[in-house]
Amino acid sequence: MAPAVQEEYAACRQALLEFIDQENCAPIMVRLAWHDSGNFDKRINSWPECGGANSSIIHEPEIDFGANNGLSKAVQFLKRFKTKFPAVGWADLIQMASACAIQATGGPAIPMKYGRVDVKDGSACPGRTSRGTADNAGLPDAKAPFGCGASDAPTHLRNIFYRMGFDDEGIVALSGAHTLGRAFKERSGTVEFGYGENK
Repeated sequence: MAPAVQEEYAACRQALLEFIDQENCAPIMVRLAWHDSGNFDKRINSWPECGGANSSIIHEPEIDFGANNGLSKAVQFLKRFKTKFPAVGWADLIQMASACAIQATGGPAIPMKYGRVDVKDGSACPGRTSRGTADNAGLPDAKAPFGCGASDAPTHLRNIFYRMGFDDEGIVALSGAHTLGRAFKERSGTVEFGYGENK
């Protein structure tokens, strides 16, 4: 990476840290990065068909999948950074924002390697059922019946995350990390109130 590009990445990272802290938007930034990565399938050798952190989530139809409810807000937040720091690719920007979000919430500064390749358009979005799920291109199904054929939630999670290269310890860590943030009816549908409504 050329020195000028390195400087732009560093400036973008600093600006993201400040923005995330001011806007209190760390959870949605982490969720955006997870969901951009969540369609990865280690069994597929060709790119972009294998999915992963390639910015496909900013495109339709993927951004409109039910599991991605509310994430268009995070994409809108990041558009200003993409405009201000054009050398930073979308795929890198999404993952950088997630790492900054972890740091902004008191977690460690995560060492990052950059150079991810952005997909060009929505044609790179995997199909809704292409990863053995009932919907959402490889993100876990919210409830049974599970598209992968599992009879219970633990087996379903293993089917989903083993496909990405996780082991049981990684699945538990990822599941626990879902406690970062809050739930809103227009996103998860698991609670009565929406964003900004009186509790």
